[in-house]
Amino acid sequence: MGSRPVSLSVVIMAFNEKGAIEAQVRDTLTFLDRKGLEGEVVAVDDGSTDGTGELLDRLALDEPRVRPVHHPRNLGMGVAIRSGYNAARMEYLTQLPGDGQVAPGTLERFLGHLDDTDLVLSTYSRRDDGAARWVVSHVYQSIAWMILGDTCRFTGTMVFRRALLERFRLASDTFMVNVEVPLKLMKMGVEPAMVTIEAVDRAHGRSKVLSASGVAGVIHEMLALRRELVLFSAHD
Repeated sequence: MGSRPVSLSVVIMAFNEKGAIEAQVRDTLTFLDRKGLEGEVVAVDDGSTDGTGELLDRLALDEPRVRPVHHPRNLGMGVAIRSGYNAARMEYLTQLPGDGQVAPGTLERFLGHLDDTDLVLSTYSRRDDGAARWVVSHVYQSIAWMILGDTCRFTGTMVFRRALLERFRLASDTFMVNVEVPLKLMKMGVEPAMVTIEAVDRAHGRSKVLSASGVAGVIHEMLALRRELVLFSAHD
């Protein structure tokens, strides 16, 4: 951990994750307590129909650091992330999936770099979501490298200074927001640190992040982001 205390908003996104979300929220609070961090959990219920939203509301009644955000219908991962970022109040921001595949304790690896940079990114040392997800993910990565270059070789788990979001607009509605934030920060001259993390197996349900039917929308946002980054660089 860095030499100075930091405060941390942990955005947790959930769509129909009733079986996993409570453990993820409680484990996150335990991590904040263990590290002695001022913090909060901004839990975004993205239009769940399985009782996830009601569960988050009950958790918030017992724990004021849990702040639920509700979408009236499922708007997608990118919109959920942006909603969580907009609601966050602490000095630094991060996100975790509601399914528990990235454990809150993983965030400890990021904290030690915050004395030296305002952005810490991560790569996976291991992730196994099955053959179908592996194929779709590798198609995505190949397309991303063709459109955006190999500067986007990182996961959605990151830590960055929240005030930096005031310097640009987030436009992505899909999980491409996790690429948009780091690429725009790097265009601003922020030099990131990098850590390696692991994704554990899901205890409940299945991944909802990327499907073959959603690839077209993601490609559209990649192309839009590439155009915006050119203008962003020219006017920075």
